[in-house]
Amino acid sequence: MAGFVDRRHELRALEGLWGMRFQLALLWGRRRVGKTRLLDEFAAGKPAITFQADEGTATEQLTRLTDRLLAYREDPLLRAQPLANWDAAVATILRMAREARGDGHPLLMIIDEFPRLVVSHPRLPSLLQAMIEDVRREDLPLFLVLAGSQIGLFEQHVLHGPIYGRRTWGEQLPPLGYRDAGEFFPGWSAADRLRAWALLGGVPYYLEQFDPGRGLRWNVEGRLLSKGAVLYDEAELLVREELGNDAFTYLSVLSAVASGATRQSEIGDKAGIGGSAASKYLSQLERLHMVEHRSPAGAAANARRGLWTLADHYLRAWFEFVRANRTDLEARRVADVWARRVAPRLDQFVSKPAFEDAVREHARASIGSDPEFPAQGAVGAWWGPVPDPAQPGTRRTVEGEIELVAHDGHALVLAGEAKWTNGPVDGAALAQLRATVVHVPGYNPAVTRLALYSRDGFDARVRAVAAADGIILRTVEDMYS
Repeated sequence: MAGFVDRRHELRALEGLWGMRFQLALLWGRRRVGKTRLLDEFAAGKPAITFQADEGTATEQLTRLTDRLLAYREDPLLRAQPLANWDAAVATILRMAREARGDGHPLLMIIDEFPRLVVSHPRLPSLLQAMIEDVRREDLPLFLVLAGSQIGLFEQHVLHGPIYGRRTWGEQLPPLGYRDAGEFFPGWSAADRLRAWALLGGVPYYLEQFDPGRGLRWNVEGRLLSKGAVLYDEAELLVREELGNDAFTYLSVLSAVASGATRQSEIGDKAGIGGSAASKYLSQLERLHMVEHRSPAGAAANARRGLWTLADHYLRAWFEFVRANRTDLEARRVADVWARRVAPRLDQFVSKPAFEDAVREHARASIGSDPEFPAQGAVGAWWGPVPDPAQPGTRRTVEGEIELVAHDGHALVLAGEAKWTNGPVDGAALAQLRATVVHVPGYNPAVTRLALYSRDGFDARVRAVAAADGIILRTVEDMYS
């Protein structure tokens, strides 16, 4: 199992707030993304009370909170009279904050899975808001952290509630990027680390399901495709937890997107709910960061050329390789599914969009830091009409695409292709890039840098042309170096 990975920015932000002043930090994100691990890392060595809420009754929750408060500090009054209600709980936290000031140190109070408490006690946000006013008025050194993984409930009860305006820091914790996810598999090749990220995404708990001491095939067969494995039914659990009674309809919408439907009408038809009804479901899934609506770089977010796509690599893999093969997998024909339906399609699956996403992530990190890359630029992708090469001289067009573009204002400063193919990339990829880039808004041959990304390197001719023309070349090995 990998140690604590990444989260440098979040830890730095939290540590920067630590001191003898009131702070309210809000942290949310999907289940398993690593919120609790991050907060444990932040709490290490600090005077802290950490309370993990559950879905029990208010009485059970208050009993457990009493135990956590007593574990932090022996309190004869609290031991003699355990918390009977949330008014008493909030009053006790306020009293302990006063005692911390008297002792000359801050008090860290972490309430994880906070929305679960609100479900059983809807008045809790208002009680905390009143407590926060007392803390601020008395200038008490309370560092209060409210965290939650049910994004819909967290947004409803915290981000759109009375507490939000009192925050001093707040962030949705994203999944790990390809590079940090690769730290879970330090002995694997760069290509297999990228394949693992394409299958699992950047959720640490999912990455921990794979055994880094075994190979990729063993892990896919045993930890993704095998009945009883965590990842075998995690996607359904995730959707049910967030979306409840309507989960089956949402799964149908996700399945339609996973199968290649990109327009609202097409998605609604495939899901069997109609195009107009699909809007509501897509909006909710987008809010939960399960799908996203992508538009070509430079186009408005609601542009007609925009496409719906799955936003999560694990969900893509689950629909592609688990749900689609459920009959055989339930019959324990895992090796056969791997040999006939997974292995032959795996690299095509990795190529788009996972490798393209990783290339854009690499470019974002390289712009402004790698001297070969532009000093600044907003990274995205572009697609749009280009002249049909099969019918030169006519007005016929085909869809052109460039996987990596970066604009500095209106100027196109970077354009690149991502090629996840067997063997070195040859001159055809460079010729295709040069033919397409002239149609991207903002292109200027004196300003636009070209780039090629490859899984297995480049042939001698491409390397020579790149050296002469200043074209950026990167392999997947370079992306992890």
